[in-house]
Amino acid sequence: MTAVTRTAPARTVTDWKRFLIIGLCALTLLTLLFTTQLDAVNRKTDEALSLSGLDFLMGRTPGKSEGTPHPMLISALVFALMCIAAAAFAPDNFIYSIIGAIFLAVSVFMFRFDVTYQAKGEFGLDKDSLVFTIGWVTAMVLAIINLGCVIWRKTGRTMELRREVIARTHANANIKGSYKVPTTWEIIKRDFAKHWPIYLLILPAIIFYIVWCYGPMYGILIAFNNYKAKGGITGSEWVGLQWFRDFFRSAYAYRTIRNTLLISFYNLLFGFPAPILLALLLNEMRSMKYKRVVQTITYMPYFISLVVMCGILTDFCSTTGLFAEIQKLLGVESPVNLLGDAKYFRTVYVGSEIWQRLGWDSIIFLSALAGIDQEQYEAATIDGAGKFKQVLHVTLPGIMPTISILLILRIGSLMGVGYEKIILLYNGLTYETADVVSTYVYRKGIVDANFSFSTAVNLFNSVINFLLVIFANKMSALLTETSLW
Repeated sequence: MTAVTRTAPARTVTDWKRFLIIGLCALTLLTLLFTTQLDAVNRKTDEALSLSGLDFLMGRTPGKSEGTPHPMLISALVFALMCIAAAAFAPDNFIYSIIGAIFLAVSVFMFRFDVTYQAKGEFGLDKDSLVFTIGWVTAMVLAIINLGCVIWRKTGRTMELRREVIARTHANANIKGSYKVPTTWEIIKRDFAKHWPIYLLILPAIIFYIVWCYGPMYGILIAFNNYKAKGGITGSEWVGLQWFRDFFRSAYAYRTIRNTLLISFYNLLFGFPAPILLALLLNEMRSMKYKRVVQTITYMPYFISLVVMCGILTDFCSTTGLFAEIQKLLGVESPVNLLGDAKYFRTVYVGSEIWQRLGWDSIIFLSALAGIDQEQYEAATIDGAGKFKQVLHVTLPGIMPTISILLILRIGSLMGVGYEKIILLYNGLTYETADVVSTYVYRKGIVDANFSFSTAVNLFNSVINFLLVIFANKMSALLTETSLW
């Protein structure tokens, strides 16, 4: 009988690249903050100044930004700490290290870019006297090296993890000593040679996203210049972070961000559980005929045109509409126009969203419920569990991965309230509670033709949504062990 040879577990090797990344992030941050970043002359006093990153972070600069921290230095501080924390506590979760390293390098670069083009108006410095010192150059080089080290470590560590998986898989098998673990590129080439017709099928979709989704991202550049059609995207005057500052200094910033978050939060709080509850109720129905009728009725509002839907809502909410008649039946002498009073707008908006999407959003939960093994219900019944206990201990855990993924995506769009429906419903009387970031971007970009300003505001919106997805994904991974990556 042939003896089975078990390979000894691989000896743990110190992951020195991880400590290198931590050191580079710390050095980048220390160099950026505590060394002189630029020499310049004060425009008003002609005084020679040597400013460090800490001076900009503490707002110790002349001009309009005096007393205000520079946003790019705050960003550099946050992402450097994020990169350090990822390398220290989540070394094999590369997405956080990569995001931290990329945004750290971008923040260092954008700091110089902003100071260069806003020296006169924002920082009260003579632009011609600006000289960036070796301190900034060193910080930029360290940030780029750090990014390279993160990518280098990811490539090597991915191979190590793959070898560990293969070693565990073939622990009791006889493998040739010359076996070589394939790289990612070799795996892709081998898979393409075997399944090339399938790759050709997805090629149109890839081209579509490249042309229509990634190609237009080149236009983000106009958020940093004063775009004029005659000069084009790269030929217009660069203005640094001027448009971002103008937005946050305006009276509309707080109002639009507050309304966006509140509407999204109410939608999440009431609109997200509603289709789950409907799916659970439909799943317990025994009459298939009644179940189909309920599904058809709840699905129908989703297929009504948004313009028609808003027209119906406007008529229903008027002082002579359906809701006015209901108010009269309840004893209200002077019915309220619900869309003419700011305090009712969010309620009408969220309620109509739930009504319109309730049935359609329940479809995916019904599909998840259909995948639960029926033997689990039988076992729960034998153990004495009633319907409510079965829902708590069998049904909800069975659809929890689906709930987690959809919740991550919903949280990632908290700042993404669409402008179409709000524009069709709001008016001057309801701006205080109805005006959101997307409608403000629409007015500034399309109505006022201030394309650079609206692009800057929308870019801010997109970055916040991106960071929210990362945060929600991490929290989901910690709490439910289900995540997008």
